[in-house]
Amino acid sequence: MPEELRFEMDYKGEKHGYHYNLASADEQDVANATAAVSQTTNPLGFLYAGFSLEKVDSFVEGMEGSSASEALNAVSSSDVRSMLKESVGEKAKLAPAAEAYFFHRVFSKHSLPALVGPDMLDSSAPMEKTHPKDRIALLAKYKSWVAIKKMSIDSSVQDYEVSGILCAINETLVRKAFDFTQVDQVALETEAKKLTKGKRKSYSAVGELLSILPEQKWNQLENTYLLFSALSSMNVRPYAHREMLSKQYKDIKPPKPRGRMPKA
Repeated sequence: MPEELRFEMDYKGEKHGYHYNLASADEQDVANATAAVSQTTNPLGFLYAGFSLEKVDSFVEGMEGSSASEALNAVSSSDVRSMLKESVGEKAKLAPAAEAYFFHRVFSKHSLPALVGPDMLDSSAPMEKTHPKDRIALLAKYKSWVAIKKMSIDSSVQDYEVSGILCAINETLVRKAFDFTQVDQVALETEAKKLTKGKRKSYSAVGELLSILPEQKWNQLENTYLLFSALSSMNVRPYAHREMLSKQYKDIKPPKPRGRMPKA
């Protein structure tokens, strides 16, 4: 398998094909490529999940505040919960997906990056467009990293299954983008735990967190990973991932924890 990153999707008019040649790439090139493809897979993972994105979008657009911190501190928790309930309708167990999209939209509205963006990294890895047909796939190899995720598309495929494969792809891209930036993840995770110690998840608590992040101590990539880690410590993941679907759709399994599992 050549050193490359290839993402292809052909489903209900959404046609995307990107092929990055990584044969001469360095890790910054790979971080850029994974982040760029995630910019496509992340919103599409939400699109087919089965809740009303429009209700969430409308609510977020109506939130007051000139920053994500101000908006989350000002919003009524009961109003958010009511909106999320309306957005999922009878699919009550999709509330985690609607909430993940809510945070994604709040951060996007206020240009607050919680994920690696391709604009944060220069890259010289060549990319060409491809023309996929009737499939969704991620094929990636770079040194020891290999990722293969595929789904054939036919008339029996359901939207939530497409959301599931896109979420699986997106999880991989989000994680590897951070890995390949080579930021000191251990040090930043330690700082994130200090910032969130004793904090219980709530919209105002996330707003407070955003107001105290010590941005002056870190560069953009480091600060982004610090925010990502702090949000994770509070069980907030503002991106499309399988666990947000797994309670509603039992055949979508969340990923196993990273690292070796203990023997029985």
